[in-house]
Amino acid sequence: MRVSTIYPISTNSIIENPFTIVFFGKTGVGKSTTINQLFGFNWDTDNAVACTKEPQVAILNQLQYSDLCCFQVQVVDMPGIGESIEADEFYMPYYQYWLPKAHSLVWITQADTRAYKRDQIFLNKLIPLFHSSLLFTVALNKIDQLGVDEGERSFNIDLNEPSQAQFRLLPEKIDDVYKIFNDIISGIFPFSKTQIVPYTAVYKWGLENFKSSILSTAYSNAR
Repeated sequence: MRVSTIYPISTNSIIENPFTIVFFGKTGVGKSTTINQLFGFNWDTDNAVACTKEPQVAILNQLQYSDLCCFQVQVVDMPGIGESIEADEFYMPYYQYWLPKAHSLVWITQADTRAYKRDQIFLNKLIPLFHSSLLFTVALNKIDQLGVDEGERSFNIDLNEPSQAQFRLLPEKIDDVYKIFNDIISGIFPFSKTQIVPYTAVYKWGLENFKSSILSTAYSNAR
């Protein structure tokens, strides 16, 4: 397992059971790219090949990172699911180890698809590992591609925001994603549409809101 201490703190200063945010989702949805953009990491990414073969872990220190919710935050980037059935089975022990330790789970998926079956299948497998106090966020990446394959105007690069057509499509997309995920996790822990955060890692639109959402929610839970 690769462990990165992003800021210069000794291993002796790492507290026991730091606030842990686990990022997971399908292969190819931009998970590692998103984490790099959120926290200034330089973890390997590739649009065609799955780079994360084992959990990548970083310890962030509040002394150097003032907007953290706690003195230390542990960020875990899990291998993506859906690479193959064999890979999913191989990675499962990593999930069995990390999910019970997680305070916050961030499932990264994509806006430019209607196919969430793989998400549903794997989430169902993970249900026994969830606990009621988990903070759950669905991060909806690739907003810049929303509706493009249906002839809608693409992301407004000049204004660095979704096009008007994409803004109109967004509530319906959030409704669809909410229904899919809520059908699986309903009754396990609280989940509302406000926990679905749209953004684009490529153009960085929505990233600050995404970051504020997971850290402010974490702060409220940590108090």
